[in-house]
Amino acid sequence: MKKIRRNLKLEQEAFARAQRLTAFLQPEAKAKLDAVTSAMLTHLVSGLKGADFYVVTQKEVRSRFAGLSINQSNLLNFYVLVEVAQILSDKDSLNERLEGMNEMSEMTSLRLQMTMDRRSKFISTLSQMMTKISTTQDTLVQNLK
Repeated sequence: MKKIRRNLKLEQEAFARAQRLTAFLQPEAKAKLDAVTSAMLTHLVSGLKGADFYVVTQKEVRSRFAGLSINQSNLLNFYVLVEVAQILSDKDSLNERLEGMNEMSEMTSLRLQMTMDRRSKFISTLSQMMTKISTTQDTLVQNLK
C-alpha cells in the first residue's frame, strides 16, 4: 500500500477554508452536511476496500441537496471531506495515548491502522480538490486577462 506523506500546511489550509465556509451555512444545510459526514464515517467503519471517497461523498451530498450546480456540489463535497478528515485527525492523539499505554489489542491496532490509511486517502482527495480549485481559479484569471 502506498504511504501518503502528511502535509500539515495543506491540512491547516483545508481546515481554515472549511471553517470559513461554516460561517455561510444555514442551520438546515449544516444539519444535512453533518448527516453526510456521519454517513461517510459509517461508510469508513464498514471497511469497504477500494472505495472512491469523493464519489461516495458526492452521492451522499446529491441525495440530500437537490438541484446543485457542479461547483456547489464540489464545495459541499470538500466541506464534508474536511470534516471527516478533522474527525479522523483526532485518532492521531488517540493512537499516541493507546501506544503509550501498551494495552492495545491486535484487532484494535489493525482497525486504527485501517482508519489512518483511510485518513491518508481523504487527505489525498482533499489535495486533489484544492489543486482543482486552484487550477479553476487560475483559468478564470487568465480568461479575465
